[in-house]
Amino acid sequence: MTTATPRPVAILGAGNMGTALAQQIAGNGHPVRAWSIEPDVLAEIRESHLNTKYLEGIQLHAGIEPVSDIAEAIGGAALIIISVPSQVVASVADDVAKHASSGQIFLNVAKGIFKGRRMSEVLTGALKGSGPIVGSMGGPAIAIEMAGGVPTAIIVGFSDDAASATVQATLQNESLKVQTTSDVTGLELCSSMKNVYAIALGMGDGLGYGTNTKAFLASIALEEMAAICTGAGGLQETAYGLAGIGDLLTTGFSQHSRNRTLGDKMGSGRDWEHFAKENTVEGIEACNAIRDLTLGQGYKTHLLDTIYEALFLGRSPEDSIRHFFSEFAY
Repeated sequence: MTTATPRPVAILGAGNMGTALAQQIAGNGHPVRAWSIEPDVLAEIRESHLNTKYLEGIQLHAGIEPVSDIAEAIGGAALIIISVPSQVVASVADDVAKHASSGQIFLNVAKGIFKGRRMSEVLTGALKGSGPIVGSMGGPAIAIEMAGGVPTAIIVGFSDDAASATVQATLQNESLKVQTTSDVTGLELCSSMKNVYAIALGMGDGLGYGTNTKAFLASIALEEMAAICTGAGGLQETAYGLAGIGDLLTTGFSQHSRNRTLGDKMGSGRDWEHFAKENTVEGIEACNAIRDLTLGQGYKTHLLDTIYEALFLGRSPEDSIRHFFSEFAY
């Protein structure tokens, strides 16, 4: 069990992952304030300790306090976890900056890239007046499984070792293991890239390919992730760890994954564009951003280019994948 002294933790965003983290942290004995802009979600947590919209079937810990005011949520909190989609992290951070205090630790959960910036860069830019300590979370964690106590391992990255230790002690318990790293760049890039490559694995599903094909695509994805990670200043070991291959396997194989589901719809000829409009699919924006990062770098990203063509250049997923196979050579 955790050895951290119980102090208030604020979780901004009571979606599936935010609520799952709240469940773990409250179970470790820390008071948790869960903030959301959804009154129905807050009301259900308050009245029945449930969040059926995002975590159906999970009885929530009584130590989770639903809060609608962001200032109340973060006031006096030692740790502030921001668990909202990547495209709204900046706006939430702007609101947080008005009330944040020096010394508070901020942990980003979003696995995406916003306007070419990694999430820690977005947060640091918005929170600079408070001298923020900012890091990110990665790794293979399906929220409903984590909330239910299924053994899960995640990784948190901070340049500040003391912050890493605090977050690790706050989150870790018998079922949730927390690895730490100082490679924030690599962690955030891998966390974003796995969403992109999960689309390709889903495309293979939609096209009816088997396990052989999926394993091949996953292997090529990992090779490209490692090259991109190290090329941008991250560590190769990050790509081969929880934030890279670990999260890629979860996202690319899980039926809960929106990125894999998008690829599945693309491969099977269903209306994937409507699905993308109705759901947060981080891999779409990340594909653009990662491809911009790789242009002119001199290493091959054939699978990334294949996904880009299918998403943005109007090439059919079937043609894109078949062209990838026909042209690929070791």
